Amino acid sequence: MSPCRDRLRILVLDDSPLALDMATHALRAAGFEVRGVSSVAEFDLLLSEYNPDLILTDVQMPELSGDQICRVLKQFLQTKAIPVVLFSTLDETELAVLARRSGADGYVSKRGGPEQIVERIRKLTEEILF
Repeated sequence: MSPCRDRLRILVLDDSPLALDMATHALRAAGFEVRGVSSVAEFDLLLSEYNPDLILTDVQMPELSGDQICRVLKQFLQTKAIPVVLFSTLDETELAVLARRSGADGYVSKRGGPEQIVERIRKLTEEILF
């Protein structure tokens, strides 16, 4: 996080309007600065402009999967240091394996609802960013 900002910036990518709305609202209510996008094209446009501290991406996207997006981000100097968290309704064991294989910094299940998303993101940001 930049020393001149007091709130963590999170960029959320999810093609489901319901899941995107739920995650962005829950994270905003928890005090994070959040921008949400529903396509990889929107994500690409916003990524450098927004300069997020953390990226939360859905795994099951139509253009590229979240784990593929993570692999790409971790290859480039400009984005490799940004923590990436996979977000999915997949079985938690499967999601954990996918996160590990893709180089993601963490994962969170959509099944736990907004409270679990906020709790997990708070814990991950403390572990990863501080």
